Amino acid sequence: MKKLMTKEESERKSKRNQWIVGGVLMFIMLLSTAGYAINYESNTTKSDVITYKGTKFVKSDSYWYFNKESVDLVSRYNPKETENITFSINLKLSDYKGKPLYFVGGFQEANDELKRNLNTFALRMQDACLDTENCTSNLPAKKCSDDNVIIIKEPVNNETERVYGEGKCIFIIANLQDQSRYADAVLYKIFNI
Repeated sequence: MKKLMTKEESERKSKRNQWIVGGVLMFIMLLSTAGYAINYESNTTKSDVITYKGTKFVKSDSYWYFNKESVDLVSRYNPKETENITFSINLKLSDYKGKPLYFVGGFQEANDELKRNLNTFALRMQDACLDTENCTSNLPAKKCSDDNVIIIKEPVNNETERVYGEGKCIFIIANLQDQSRYADAVLYKIFNI
């Protein structure tokens, strides 16, 4: 037979059980938080963070995040991966601050790489065509002597991949698979990285 308990004994037993259940839940919560922290630390390796010329780059979800000019920026490649891209053109962020910036070439990935990082600084951005080419669409025709234009093209007739300037235009000549890397190299040059 089950022993009869007084009301006080029953309340005391109920409180003791509540404390035990609460303690077990707290232990589980602390253990899961500690496990998450340990797992996060083990997944963040030293290769996910680099410092290049005083700028810290952190990799997350296949992109490199960094801060320059008090603005958070993002790129596909880190500067070490673009070191072999050389060009003699002198680029400065001040050339693009508060001024319109035009893009020629339908290479979306490379254009997006530059647009998402320069949109904070440029007055506006839009697609255009060069006045020296036959514009087949309703895009505005721009001149390298007057307008900031970034032209992205694939090499033709054994042309080498390169970046060069002509007036206010930047020409990025690269194979499709290399265009984002070349765009990042231009970006690092603009931000003096």
